[in-house]
Amino acid sequence: MKKLLSILGAITLVGTVTPNVISCHNKKITNSTDISAKDLEVFNEIQTKASEKINQKIKSNTYVDSLKNNLSKIYSKVNKGDTEPYQLKLSNSEDNKLATYFISDFTRIFDSVNRDLQNEYSNYFVNEMPLTLDDERNVIKVTYIDVENLRDKFPASVKPELFSAVRVDYKATIQLKFKQMYASFEISSIYNVAENVSALQVFSDKAVNFLIQNIKDYFNELESTSFSENEIFKPLYDKMIWDFSKNSVALNDTLKNAVKTYIASKKEFKDITMSYNAVDLLEQDQKGDLNYENKGYDGLSTSKDPKELTLSNWIKDKESNWNDIGGITGTDFANFYKTRVASVFNVDDNIDLVLGTFKIKLNYFNIYGLGLAGTIKNKDNEDATITLNLSRSAIDKKLTNWGKIIIAFLNYANGAAINKNQVNFGVPKEIYSKMLTKNQKNGLKDVTKLLVDDFKNADNAKDLEDIESFNLISHPLFPRVKGESRYRDPSALFWDEQTQERWAILFTFGEDLDTGLFYSFASRQQNVETETNNDGVNLGMFKKV
Repeated sequence: MKKLLSILGAITLVGTVTPNVISCHNKKITNSTDISAKDLEVFNEIQTKASEKINQKIKSNTYVDSLKNNLSKIYSKVNKGDTEPYQLKLSNSEDNKLATYFISDFTRIFDSVNRDLQNEYSNYFVNEMPLTLDDERNVIKVTYIDVENLRDKFPASVKPELFSAVRVDYKATIQLKFKQMYASFEISSIYNVAENVSALQVFSDKAVNFLIQNIKDYFNELESTSFSENEIFKPLYDKMIWDFSKNSVALNDTLKNAVKTYIASKKEFKDITMSYNAVDLLEQDQKGDLNYENKGYDGLSTSKDPKELTLSNWIKDKESNWNDIGGITGTDFANFYKTRVASVFNVDDNIDLVLGTFKIKLNYFNIYGLGLAGTIKNKDNEDATITLNLSRSAIDKKLTNWGKIIIAFLNYANGAAINKNQVNFGVPKEIYSKMLTKNQKNGLKDVTKLLVDDFKNADNAKDLEDIESFNLISHPLFPRVKGESRYRDPSALFWDEQTQERWAILFTFGEDLDTGLFYSFASRQQNVETETNNDGVNLGMFKKV
């Protein structure tokens, strides 16, 4: 029976400023041995395009006239002073009728995007659609908008009579199926529903102006930012969260917390009721220099020769019974990584690596329950942006630290041969007996965890700088490939050309592959069409005597 793999990730959608769009992905891959590198590429491409197209097409009426759209009963769902929103119960006939407007508005956009994708990938989707809207997982929440306070705090030239208004947060769940691969993601959009839309828009304009005037200086100071030195972003630098091409959740959360703290500290907001939406604060304006393909090597990519990237290319060949690498430093690894693995990091002293340029979205903010829209503007009335820069010295510091940790690990797992064709680790005998059991249960996934956990508890590892960011893992697409004994030798496990499935082992630096760095030093690729293994670098685990 084929394995089932679940991978959790997140992605930030970019596009227009009117809708609020977020996305959380739950990916599943079945029959992984039948998935080619091209299939994975197409799968990720479709998923990205689906998100982007929906985002681009969402032209939600941020302001919805309740009288024209038969939504007047929605006001009875919440009251002034409510601390929590009301979630429409789709099983209730009245609530369901109110929800229909928002579901129908989104479904129209969804159907259009689905047809576009089917046409674009017609060779893959002949009699089926790529996307499915999960009708059972629609979530629609209603929040009270305090019109009286909006009118008093942001007075217009003509003072309108009080009227009812609510904010509606609608979240849809979309599923993508391609061959044996599946993904689900959520998209959220915000509506302001009112009896007097024109008056609410006037209040919104004044509220936006108030907000911008009181926080623009804060963001102007972040226009061009040193990622490794700025007090807001330095924790991300330290944790090796550098790549925001697929996942900017940590970046958004970090800035959100800083902005909320700043607003809470300003006297101008003392008597203003602020709240915040579960959407991104940042919208990517220009992509950063880093992405999955150029920042590391995962062992399965065919763009590089694994033999040219294995350990012997920088620590030299090692015969059996060696005790210490000797003479090799963290700087040697940093230079190897920048020239052979990820040349994107090989920057000059006067040219920083750019991690991305981002707009600041007002959609994150609510004032008295009113959902705002647009972006922060600079003094020239253009979109204010934040550019994150990483210097050569900051890059070298972290790569050198990573190299020092890898060297310490190799000295821990010493004694076995290492060359261009194979990487063999010497495993303490008390750990090796546990490794045999772990291998039978979850293969390389549990084997690597056992080994790296034991290493991190070793005396030569505990005090290494950035040790908490270091890991040794099996590739998450094929994590549970089991090692096998060869030549009836119970004192060694092998992952090699006789192993039927693809596999790869990686040193990682950071929280995950999406945002951090990775370096595969042994792997076995497979040609799915011919069902044969390609030339790679073998891995062995030997029990130390």
